[in-house]
Amino acid sequence: MNVYALSGLINGLTATALGIFVYSRAPGDLRHRTYSLFCSGVAVWSYFYCAWHLTESQDLALAFVRLLMVGAILLPVFYLHHVLALLDAITRHRRLLQAGYLASGLFILSDLTSWFVAGVGPKMSFPNWPTPGPVFHVYLAAFAAYAGYSIYLLAQAYRKGTGLQRNQYLYLLAATLIGYGGGATNFPLWYGIQIPPNWTILVTVYTIMVAYAIVRFRLMDITVVIHKGLARGVLLAAIMVPVYLALTVSQRATVHSIPPLVVGSLVLASGLWIALKNPRSPINLTFGLVCVGVFTWLFSFFMIYSTPDEAKAFFWGKMIYAGVVYIPAFFYHFCLSLVESQARTKLIVGNYLIGTAFLLLLPTPLLVNGHYSYFWGYYPKAGAAHPVFLLYFAVIGGLSLYKLYLGYKAKEDSSPLEAIRIKYVFWAFVLGYAASLDFLQSYGIEFYPLGFIFVSLWVLLVTYAIVRYQILNISLMVSTTKVLPIAQTLALLLVSYAGILGLIRIFTGSTYHLLAGVLLATAVMLAELLGTVLKRTERIVGRALFKQRLDAYETLSEFSKAMVTSLDLRALTQEIVTTLVSVLGAKTAALYLLDQEKGAYVLASSHGIDPNAAASQPMKAGGSLPHYLLCAQSILIREELEEVGDPGTPRPLLHQLKALNAEVCIPLINKERLIGFCNLGPRARRQMYSDEDLGLLTTMGQNAAIALDNATLYQDLKRSEVLMRRTDRLRSLETIAGGFAHEIRNPLTSIKTFVQLAPERTNDPEFMGQFSKTVCDDVDRIERLIQEILDYARYMEPKFMEEDFNEIVASCLYFIEVKADSKSITIEKDLTSDLPRVMVDRQQIKQVLLNLLLNALQAMPDSGGRLTVKTHRLTKSLDSWVQVEVGDTGHGIAAEDLDHIFDPFFTTKHESVEREGTGLGLTIVHQIVQEHHGYIEVHSTVGSGTTFYVNLPVTPLRRAPSSRQEEYEKTSPIGR
Repeated sequence: MNVYALSGLINGLTATALGIFVYSRAPGDLRHRTYSLFCSGVAVWSYFYCAWHLTESQDLALAFVRLLMVGAILLPVFYLHHVLALLDAITRHRRLLQAGYLASGLFILSDLTSWFVAGVGPKMSFPNWPTPGPVFHVYLAAFAAYAGYSIYLLAQAYRKGTGLQRNQYLYLLAATLIGYGGGATNFPLWYGIQIPPNWTILVTVYTIMVAYAIVRFRLMDITVVIHKGLARGVLLAAIMVPVYLALTVSQRATVHSIPPLVVGSLVLASGLWIALKNPRSPINLTFGLVCVGVFTWLFSFFMIYSTPDEAKAFFWGKMIYAGVVYIPAFFYHFCLSLVESQARTKLIVGNYLIGTAFLLLLPTPLLVNGHYSYFWGYYPKAGAAHPVFLLYFAVIGGLSLYKLYLGYKAKEDSSPLEAIRIKYVFWAFVLGYAASLDFLQSYGIEFYPLGFIFVSLWVLLVTYAIVRYQILNISLMVSTTKVLPIAQTLALLLVSYAGILGLIRIFTGSTYHLLAGVLLATAVMLAELLGTVLKRTERIVGRALFKQRLDAYETLSEFSKAMVTSLDLRALTQEIVTTLVSVLGAKTAALYLLDQEKGAYVLASSHGIDPNAAASQPMKAGGSLPHYLLCAQSILIREELEEVGDPGTPRPLLHQLKALNAEVCIPLINKERLIGFCNLGPRARRQMYSDEDLGLLTTMGQNAAIALDNATLYQDLKRSEVLMRRTDRLRSLETIAGGFAHEIRNPLTSIKTFVQLAPERTNDPEFMGQFSKTVCDDVDRIERLIQEILDYARYMEPKFMEEDFNEIVASCLYFIEVKADSKSITIEKDLTSDLPRVMVDRQQIKQVLLNLLLNALQAMPDSGGRLTVKTHRLTKSLDSWVQVEVGDTGHGIAAEDLDHIFDPFFTTKHESVEREGTGLGLTIVHQIVQEHHGYIEVHSTVGSGTTFYVNLPVTPLRRAPSSRQEEYEKTSPIGR
């Protein structure tokens, strides 16, 4: 099997698995059906793609090409159909879809003739590559149009989307671009463009990305976490990807080309690891870029050493310098970032521009002018501008090393540890720059290039320094608990692979590495399949021979789970009755619970009986049936009582069981208390309750008693909370009444004085004007006081909507800027950029912020001050919170007053000025924040200022408005 056939097989398997999984989760959902159709198209194309690359027969190759094109023809319309279903836009594009399916049908019909595929013939290294017919050109245009429009729709949806939906569209869009991009590499060779289809394997990357989006972002509403599927995928990747890469390399590898490939791979892995550890650090990022440049240089050496084709050698000779020309700029940027706090931007930009200038010379013979042929392979020949590049390379490299040396000297005394880190980097790059000896071969000097040795020493020294001295902002902390399972898995895979390889060698006499990898991957999948078959077989045998015991076990398990997760008393009683009836086949069932206030057991739930008739029969707590159940603490069977005829059995007990039509009575006892009991009537099949049934009922009764007791306690707790809230409201009402009387006394006094003096001083315009203004202010104060009392008393049901918290804060600051300017107060604003959107009532939160901001302004003198407003992102118990900080440089709050600032009518301001002095502002603020399930913190220092911290959850817990309003009506004396 060659590389291209293997890529087709892998693509087909992954597409099949993903299609089956998505369809099985919701077969009736159009989004799932259309996506599984798309996956089936990919699978058809991939499987026949594999077969086409395996066959040597020209006739079979043509047949396989026509079959694989059936899948390719359907791909764009299937995918557009899925995107439209995902975006709920099928109605608007119905005609476009119909046209797509009609055109696909016509293309498939033409695929049977030479109008679509004219034939197959040799192209590049492929013996049977297809030649397009006249209809193929039309198909290709339609393919591009439909695929492009699908991508456009996804891009528009991503641009307009928010939150989780936006992430779904992003991953689907990126996966689509990668998948289509990989598959499209097959088209150029149809038209004679010498580009091999090496990126077909990207179709598998597409399926992996979609699978990740399904798990991570619940794409297509699939909420199940397919940990087994992902584990299997990772395991198969651990087997097949190395085999695939080994096969790719082995097809062109030579003894001389392998060393630069191995070292280049090591360099790339190191660079990516360091860059991804801290991608925002210029030091890490620039070092990663240096590694990318070195990898490009070494990988191109591998390609040019291992190719026998002069045209390809010329291409890869130029690719060598595509990486090398930027190494000086990357290295200089890295050195400045490492040793200087502020890098010199002009020099850095100048280096990048010079590197770009040399890159633009690559299409010309000025930098690379042909190639030499040495014993190890081809090698690029220096052009006329090459000496200039070498001079630039040496000057910038020397300048960079000099910067490192100066940095080392500067830190040697002040920071010895930092100096040691810089010293290691310095010597590492000195070794790395010794690889410049490989430029000599470009001038006809023939000796095998040994630059990869110096590069490997460079990487090893940097890695040692990272581990030993934690340079580049990286500390290597490896947990044994994480590494050991991975090492064990890889070791087991390696041993299994070696064992299969040995068996193949024994039975065939040859060593087939790829076949061993495929067999190992197949064995992994079959092992899980056989495990599943074994479990199903056990289940079938159990149902056939031990059905009753199996059903009882399953029922008990499900029932126990339901009991633990429910605290709703009504739902719990109904679940108990429903379970008993469905499992035991009883015609009737009734569950009675103790009502402490009535001193009797009342009907809580029933099945098959008249609830009104059952409720009319009194069941006193001290009656014969409850008393007997509490004493016996076992299931009561009416038939046994009648047959035994025990004289100790009270006759009223039998009469009561008959009246209730109860064949079996199950006591529900917990902590030596009879919480209730459940009566079961005759069974539908007229069979007796067996010992196994009674054992099951005993266990279920014990679980039900515990669950019912917990639910009852929870209900009592809720009732206690309502009473506490009612008491709190009454206490607040007392405070409000006293505060209202105190606050209204002063304005009423001034109004009364004015009324008394007005008749005598009617002709005094100064008195009338000044006093009338005072009276108007006092009337406004009384009105404002009444309104704020009503605001406090009125229940405020927040109307939650997703909002930008920073935008709310900014809008509030806009309102108070004028007042701040009038008092010469500076506003210091710092709003965190990555703050998540929050679910809040916008108007209520604005009321909170404005109140705090105005209080802060009033706390500072007219001579000026500083108002600080900041937002922060918090994480508490894995939940996301936002915090707004409002601080002032005012007089502060005394320690003895801090505990009372949220009490109604507590205030330190007693002026009759608008919005000042009522003592209800912070009380309302506190109430609103509590309704948003947040909390407020206050830090204050007398003489220095006060800071309020308002903390709100991103997604507050919400209760139904009706229940909240009902609770308010029960608890608020003012509301009633």
